[in-house]
Amino acid sequence: MIAVLAGLLAASCDAGGPTPAPSSVSPSAPRPFTVMSTDAIRQTDPAAITDAASAMVSLNVFQRLMTAPPGESVPKPDAAKDCLFTTATTYTCTLNKGLQFSNGHPLTSSDVKFSIQRAARLDVPGSSATLLSSLRRIETPDDLTVRFVLSRPDTQFVWALASPAASIVDEETYDTDEVRAPDQPIVGSGPFTVTSLDRGVLTLTKFEKYVGYSPARLPTLVYRTAADSASIEDAMKKGEVDAVWRGLNAAAVTRYAGQVAQNADERTADGFAMTTYTGLLVKELFWSPNSELRSDKALRQAIAVALQGDRTLESIIPGGIPGHVATFPAGGKATPKITWKSRIRLTLSYDSTAPDARDLANQIRTRLEDTGGMSIRVRADDKGADLTLADYKAWTATPLAWLQPYLDSPLPGSSQRINSLVTQYREAYDPKEGDVLLAQLQRQAAQDLTVVPISQGDEHELAGKTADVAETSFGPGWQLGFFGMGTT
Repeated sequence: MIAVLAGLLAASCDAGGPTPAPSSVSPSAPRPFTVMSTDAIRQTDPAAITDAASAMVSLNVFQRLMTAPPGESVPKPDAAKDCLFTTATTYTCTLNKGLQFSNGHPLTSSDVKFSIQRAARLDVPGSSATLLSSLRRIETPDDLTVRFVLSRPDTQFVWALASPAASIVDEETYDTDEVRAPDQPIVGSGPFTVTSLDRGVLTLTKFEKYVGYSPARLPTLVYRTAADSASIEDAMKKGEVDAVWRGLNAAAVTRYAGQVAQNADERTADGFAMTTYTGLLVKELFWSPNSELRSDKALRQAIAVALQGDRTLESIIPGGIPGHVATFPAGGKATPKITWKSRIRLTLSYDSTAPDARDLANQIRTRLEDTGGMSIRVRADDKGADLTLADYKAWTATPLAWLQPYLDSPLPGSSQRINSLVTQYREAYDPKEGDVLLAQLQRQAAQDLTVVPISQGDEHELAGKTADVAETSFGPGWQLGFFGMGTT
């Protein structure tokens, strides 16, 4: 429990002496608003962020020129006052006046240029930097003006400016060519500043000088990474947490949902209200580009077919995202075609922080080994694995962001076609034309099978009796936004 004792009771060490009167004790400081999850923060440099929990840090601590509540079809200015295309390949943004970093340095157009060029230069695999691929150069005619010159018309560029890699960092603090280590000071201009980050506990303070779309409601907030679902449930029971996002396993979610349904106040036995977000939990199987077995088409096909009976997600663009087309068969009885004589050995990795991930990984192993043609070694957090099972969240709720894992590592024989389709999609102003191109990309992905959709389910957020978690508490890709949280 996070509580700070302001004083100690004085006690006698002499068992035979009289008991002295206790010294005056000031009351305990109130526990800060606390959010818990099993999602671990792995990276704090926004140019190098590749996971959902770290993207949450970028959303709350840094600013981008643009942002958007999830589900919005048009981005909103954040650090920018306004942005618009002045030509087909020129996108011009005017910054808000009075922008500052948490270290007191002014935020100018030069910092924006430095930050985006730095992210493109570092080009960290798996980051959102590839969404900036249309960028040719950046011009800064004055401190408040940023002009992006693109290599081609790109209707998606505005969304790239809302992704983590487009976060603005202080050019006087961040290294041009190196990723900043998580133990180094975190300097942003977002709704919160980082007071400390230690052993899975992130302490945030409202940044009073913030100027933008999402001002913080709370003066302080603590985000705690829990080891597992049981740890979160224990904290809920003890009143040590105000809000829970991800981290509860299926059994806990079912139990709490039952309590909510049975109680007149629609709360759990511990007093938590539950909000369900339909379709946000997306699980996919990713082939590592470094796997020597990835080039085996028959093997890729056999794995996809073996998982068909359990599949509830029919494309790597989930249902509910514009342009979704069902391209992967789901359900029914399917028999994988095994053309090799001896078993092929593969390693399957899963995220140890994701609830139920190990169980699902073992289920996938069973399906693949039941084909009679594969032996699967399951290991947690193995970066060298052939296959990785992951809860995937796109940087923005756009089709191109959902396609990114597939687009970033195309098969050699598909690369030219994919690049052509993506270029045409970026240039398309007609939504119908865009949907046709997205359908072709999804069908190509279903042929290549380097990313295999597994399931699409629900996410759940639980809020305590005095917690108020507004609908605005999320970023463009449903990253958790602490700025929308408050108390009643």
